[in-house]
Order: sequence, then C-alpha cells, then structure tokens
Amino acid sequence: MSEDTKPQRLWLKVAATLWAGIGIAMLVHAIVKPHSSTLYTVFRSGGARWLLSENLYPKVDEYIYSPFAAAFFAPFALLPDRVAGALWRLTAMGVFCAGFAVWVRYARGAAERAGLAWLLLLPLSVGNFFNGQANPLVIGLLMLAVIACRRERWMLGALCVGLATYFKIYPLAVGLLLCVVHPRKFPWRLALALAGMFALSLVLQRPAYVLEQYRNWLHTLGQDPRRTKGYFGTYRDIWLLLRILRVPITLRGWSLLQAASGAALAGWLWLARRRGMAAGHLDFLLLALGTCWMLLFGPATESATYVIIAPPLALACVRWPGTRSLTGAICAYVLLVASQMLSSWGHQHQTPYTHLIQPIATMIFAATLLRSRE
Repeated sequence: MSEDTKPQRLWLKVAATLWAGIGIAMLVHAIVKPHSSTLYTVFRSGGARWLLSENLYPKVDEYIYSPFAAAFFAPFALLPDRVAGALWRLTAMGVFCAGFAVWVRYARGAAERAGLAWLLLLPLSVGNFFNGQANPLVIGLLMLAVIACRRERWMLGALCVGLATYFKIYPLAVGLLLCVVHPRKFPWRLALALAGMFALSLVLQRPAYVLEQYRNWLHTLGQDPRRTKGYFGTYRDIWLLLRILRVPITLRGWSLLQAASGAALAGWLWLARRRGMAAGHLDFLLLALGTCWMLLFGPATESATYVIIAPPLALACVRWPGTRSLTGAICAYVLLVASQMLSSWGHQHQTPYTHLIQPIATMIFAATLLRSRE
C-alpha cells in the first residue's frame, strides 16, 4: 500500500463507521419512538386512505404527495408503524447512499477522496434520515438518473426521474434538463415513464377513485398557503430574498420568474453541450445547477429540502482541490452547516433573516458552478 492511499483508506473507514452508526441509531429511533419527530405518519396516512378508497387530501396542507405515492405507501400502511417506519427510512437512506456511491465512483476526483466525500455528506443529511423525509429518496433517484443517462440506460434514467416526480413535482426540472442535453434519446422515454406510472396507479385502485384523487391533488397544490403565509411566506428561496429586499412580487410574477430562470439554465446547458464541454463535467453541472434551481426557484423549498444540495456540494469540495472554485464550495458548505446547527439548536433565534442563510449559500454555490471550468 502506498503512502498516499493509507490516509484515504483511513478516512474511508472513519466515514463507513460513522455512517453505519447513524444508520443503526436511525433504525433504533424509528422502532423505539415511531411517532416522534417523523414525517412518516403523513405518508402512512396517505397509504391507509388509498387502501380504504378515502379522500387523500382532506386538508390542504396535510398530505401533498401524488396518488401514485399513496399507492407506493399502501404496503407500508399494512405493517406496524415501528416496522414500517424503520423500513421506509432504510429505503430512503439506501437509495440516497446508492446514488452517491455511484457518483463517487464516476465523478472526477471523488474516488480518490471517497472517505472525505462521505464525511462531508453526513452533516447535511442526517436530520432528514431521522425524521423520515422523502428528500433523500428524491435526490438519490435523480443522481441515479443522471448516471444512467451517461451510461445510455435511458429507460432506467426515465423511471428514476418519473418516480421522483410523483413524490415531489419539482424533480421534473432535472428530467427536463436531461431532455435538453439528450434531446433524441431521453424526452420520449421520460414521457413514457410518467404516463406508465399514471396508468399503473389506475390499475392499483378503482380508476374513477384514482382520477378523482388526481383532481384533488392538483387542487390541493394550487391552494397551498405556505407561499403567501404572512409577509415573507414560509419557504426559503428567492421569493424570501425578494420579500426581505422589499421587491414587489406577485404569484404570477413568481411563476414568470421560475419559467425564465429555468429556461435560462436549460439554454446555458444546451450551449455548453454544443461547445463540446466534457460529458462528465456537463453531467455534474446538470445535477448541481438543477438542484440549485429547485431550491431557489422551486415550488416548495423548506429547511429540510436543502438535503438535495448535499451530494453535489460534497462532490464539488473533493473535485476542486487547490482551485478558486473550492473557496466558493467551502463557503457554501460552511453556511449550510451553520444553518443546520441553528435549526437544530437555535429555534428561539430563527427569523426570516436567518432563513435566508440557506438560499444565500445556494446562490454562492450556483455562481461557483457557473464559473467552474472542470
């Protein structure tokens, strides 16, 4: 073993030990306290209502996921909460880690610093595992989708994007960016995957009931009050920044800003592809900038949603050693960790101004990505 590989193996062992410990603690928490600080109960209620053919959306801001997601959670609802909660967390964490492991293998510079990459990922991810969020599953699927397309496994990539989209609509943004970068291979497969999942949901329950629930879902999404709750709203994105800066913005104006920013990002990636950017770097920018867009301009960015930036940010920190880009990545990382600490231990100090830490960190990371050359 060379002297250079010894420290890397040590870091990897430390990371593996910490991740294993977190996984065990997560499962113990789910089994011992199945109803404490968890979002799983919301998912379970959707699965239980699906089995009973009940309205999935009795309240506007209770269950906001698709009927297909409710069908996904139906088998979990048949199990005891202790078992189902642990199984759900294990599923989300497993997909998240699988996606990151694949990127560590293929991303430039990541394999040589795998231990450091996994250690950097942990602080920004652990909270989502314990409270049973769907965000780790979503970003895990998107990571797998981008790599699947790189390896020309187009249908697998489309299925990953489709499943993520039926959990939370905004992952479709990464799917559309993949359509821009792979215009001949990916669009029709993505459309087929989305249509197939919709058709599958019609098979898993009475079609009339399912169609009614899709109508209810769309109505619920349109009535979600969190964007306009109070003066600042409750989301941590560009909307919050504009409100704090006293820039007038309406819901219609916000929709136009979302569309314009998304189109600008798609155009930027298309030009990068046309100019011959290396495929590996283009894929990384697609994932990372797509993640930044979802956080800054997506429909529902809360504190826990920022776990989706953790994988590309950790990868950026290990792929840019000794470069100017590393400074921006580290700055964004430190701000996000500080925000996590404030959310966990400084609830009494939370204000709209402290909520701005996360979008500012994301903007720093996005600017760094746009200026990067490799």
